[in-house]
Formats: sequence, structure tokens, C-alpha cells
Amino acid sequence: MVRAKFPQAVIETVQFRGEQTIVLLPEHLVAVCTHLKKQLEYTFLSSVTAVDWLERVPRYDVVYHLLSIPRLSELRLKVRVGTRGEEHPSVPTVSGVWPGANWYEREVYDLFGITFAGHPDLRRILMPIDWTTHPLRKDYPLTGFDLPEPHWGGQVPYDIDPGVGSQTLRTPGGRELNESRSKISQTQEPGTLSC
Repeated sequence: MVRAKFPQAVIETVQFRGEQTIVLLPEHLVAVCTHLKKQLEYTFLSSVTAVDWLERVPRYDVVYHLLSIPRLSELRLKVRVGTRGEEHPSVPTVSGVWPGANWYEREVYDLFGITFAGHPDLRRILMPIDWTTHPLRKDYPLTGFDLPEPHWGGQVPYDIDPGVGSQTLRTPGGRELNESRSKISQTQEPGTLSC
């Protein structure tokens, strides 16, 4: 039904194990979502997330999970964005269709760096406000960045992006295995200045 109504918007549809996925062009996302909510009763947006396909162009899938309670039907929408080297790919916001998308889109922005054009309050929701990278990107080091003193050698904000940085090894206690500082205060909170 969506392909019949928006033939120019649908890239592909996939049916797998009883789950229906529609891949859309980003510029048609809001129109399709409005139609799905008003005409097909997909009144509940259960989540918005993203997937980073590091080697693929477009790099990211922004994924919307919809639920129609009256029809007992689930639907997944995907929008593909991100050219090679693009720092902050953009998708139109659907917060005007489902107000709950506001927080989901902020989370995707915070963790993946994908912006949502027209979003009423796009700012970080999980990471510190001065954090400069996006931790769920595939090129983000698993163990953070090794930074010069006075910082603990971990995931702390910095002013200059060193690329992917050099990775550090961690113990379950949180300190590096090859810690080179001679004075380590076990009571000091990681990431804080020593007194």
C-alpha cells in the first residue's frame, strides 16, 4: 500500500520471517510517516535507532519501528544516509508526526552523529555536552582514547579530535594494564583532575 501511494519514495521492501521492512528515500520520510499514522493507524513509534555500515555508502541506516495497535501490525522503516567522509548526515525529523521521536532522535544524534533537520531541541542526551565524538560509530575505539595528562587515559572530552586515537587496555577495575603514572590515587574518580 505504501509503494502504491508513494512509488517515488520506496527504494525496496523486504519481508523476512514475518517482519516487513520498507527502505525509503530520506526526502519522503515525513510524508510517508504522516500517511502511515493517519491512514494506516501506525500511531505508536516504538523506537528510532541507527546502524553504522562503516564500509558501505550510504554509511548509516536510520531505523524506525512502528506499531499499529488497532491492526496488530508492526512495520520497520529504514532511511539510508551518509556519504563517504560526511561528518553529520541529516534526516528530516519525524517529531512532528510522533512527538516521542524527539528523545529517540536526540539519542541517535548523540551516539551516531546523525542530525535531524527541523528537530526542536537537537542536543546531546547521554554523553557530556562537550563530548566531540559519537561512541556508537564503528570507527570509535572500543576502549576510548589515550589522552595526555592531566586526563585519565580514557573516554574524556577533548578539544582537538585526534581521529580514532590510540586505544588503551583496560582492567575490570577501570585502569590501564600498562599504566605509566607513578602516582595513582585509587580514590580519584576517573576523568577528574587530581588534587
